[in-house]
Amino acid sequence: MRIQNSVMNMFFGLSGQFISMIMSFIVRTVFIYTLGIEYLGVDGLFSSILIMLSLANLGFDTAMVYSLYRPLAEKDKYKIQALMNLYKKAYRIIGFIVLLIGLLLIPFLPYIMNGSTNIEHIHIIYMLFLIQSASSYYFVYKQSIIIADQRNHIISKIHSVFIIISNFVQIIILLSVGNYIVVLSMQLVFRIIENAYIAKKATRLYPFLKEKNTAKLSKKDSKLFYENLYSLFLYKISGVVINGTDNIVISLFIGITYVGIYSNYLLIITTLSTLLGYVFYSVTASVGNLVVTESLDKKYFIFRVINFLNFWIFGFCTVCLWNLLNPFITIWLGEQYVFNKFVVFAIVLNFFTAGMQNASTTFRETTGLFKKGKYRPILAAGINIVVSIILAKQIGIAGVFLGTVISRLCTYFWYDPYVIFKYVFQKSVGIHFVKYILFTFIVVFASFVTDLLASNIFLHQKFVNFALRCILCVSILNIIVYFLFRNSEEFKYLLDIMKKIKNKLFVKKSYNM
Repeated sequence: MRIQNSVMNMFFGLSGQFISMIMSFIVRTVFIYTLGIEYLGVDGLFSSILIMLSLANLGFDTAMVYSLYRPLAEKDKYKIQALMNLYKKAYRIIGFIVLLIGLLLIPFLPYIMNGSTNIEHIHIIYMLFLIQSASSYYFVYKQSIIIADQRNHIISKIHSVFIIISNFVQIIILLSVGNYIVVLSMQLVFRIIENAYIAKKATRLYPFLKEKNTAKLSKKDSKLFYENLYSLFLYKISGVVINGTDNIVISLFIGITYVGIYSNYLLIITTLSTLLGYVFYSVTASVGNLVVTESLDKKYFIFRVINFLNFWIFGFCTVCLWNLLNPFITIWLGEQYVFNKFVVFAIVLNFFTAGMQNASTTFRETTGLFKKGKYRPILAAGINIVVSIILAKQIGIAGVFLGTVISRLCTYFWYDPYVIFKYVFQKSVGIHFVKYILFTFIVVFASFVTDLLASNIFLHQKFVNFALRCILCVSILNIIVYFLFRNSEEFKYLLDIMKKIKNKLFVKKSYNM
């Protein structure tokens, strides 16, 4: 059943993200040619500010899903109701806090935006971003039970429909009116309707959520929940700082226009990361179920499988990004929107090191190891801000991304696997780092060979040259992986799962409680 649920979640998640990806590129192209790069920079900057405001979330989303794994597996309706009551109150408070902090930031907007801007009504634009962010907290808490019950493919299908409709409407508005405020207003309306619809769907799937009740957690469960929440809050700070400050640092020390240029790279990276994230996010609830029901050896084997899959997927994408990013943006928008190779290297390195953490993150979150090393994320956030600012002043925009990489390598890279191997698998972590080095070497080698071959078989026609690079990217790393790992247990297990997908993909799960 876990494989079936994971496959369903993965299939619909990937399908939805693929649709979103295509629509995003179409919308971005129309956006640039109708409004210009400066509006794009403002869009990226305000999005980053709201990522910072999501600190108010306190890590509730992860704590919620983790806390629901066991009561769902045990069909403990009372405890589920108690948890959902707690989440409902908490998220309404969080939404208010986000709105309040966002309003307090308004006087400081001119200082965050480095350089003058010709964009009118900048405060109205910011308010629309803020309202869209704050309003989502009044509906989103009900999504947690769907996710924890390994049914997030339901959310993916709904999201895909709304993405297609809202992006189509957005393109029409950009081409006909060309007004950014109208576009943002439309996005706000669609976001509220989507969140409300998913909340209503959750109520239909789990009718007991409609029942009036006064269910409360026991003192023991409440204490455990808030202890995990506190530790998750520290992780949340680090994640938000590491992922949300790049655009702000670029705007402060380099300029808002560069935020606009980087936003095109960020669109590709974020789309790809989200696409790949669905692969691992889809199995998270299944891993959570495995953790509470399976043996130690089974847990360790599944970790190895996920880690190998993680390397294969992110390694392949890293090779593609290194070889295709600049050629793609040149074809898509023009050479004036392209960064030099050193900046691209920093962006791709940041992508790879973040992606290689997925297996460790999945097991840390599903095994409840929130309290181990709980102050380490604060150290990571501090290193990221300080090093990014120093390097940005010294070497420019590449320094912002290298600062993020350095902070990650100093903290998450080594500590998360160490904790998991010590407290979950009860094994030495050394073999994990040996594999990490081997995997990294393979990716670097494949990237170098692909780039070398593509450069020496250069064709003057841009599209033909791009197609050649695509063929080389698809071929080289996958050939290397096949010949090196085809006899490994992890490779064979993944092949076995792929054989089962055809029979399990459209089998519906019935939910009875």
